[in-house]
Amino acid sequence: MKQLLLRVDDELHARLSARAKSERRSVNAIANDILSVVREDDRRSLEERVKARAAGLGILAPPLQPVENTEDIDELRARAIESMRGAGPVIDAILDEDRDRLDRLCGFLAAGARLSAR
Repeated sequence: MKQLLLRVDDELHARLSARAKSERRSVNAIANDILSVVREDDRRSLEERVKARAAGLGILAPPLQPVENTEDIDELRARAIESMRGAGPVIDAILDEDRDRLDRLCGFLAAGARLSAR
């Protein structure tokens, strides 16, 4: 399980704490519920989510600009490769998170199907 350090203003923390207390749960459990709802409601394509995450991490390369045919193709290739350097592990982590979420959802659905079959 991963940890997330999240800074929130005092008023938001007070509201989360009050809700957690009234539900006899932890602030962490409340925050997990809220964040999971936001994530499952995300209707963007995988490509759009990856771009948004990359932009949020500050690693999204600027859009490529059209070039004239007079440029050296090897130089263009080298620039393209350099612009993506370091993105692989981040993209792998994003895809792993999505796979884990899908696996949990499939497990939940399978458990529900087993319960309803009884």
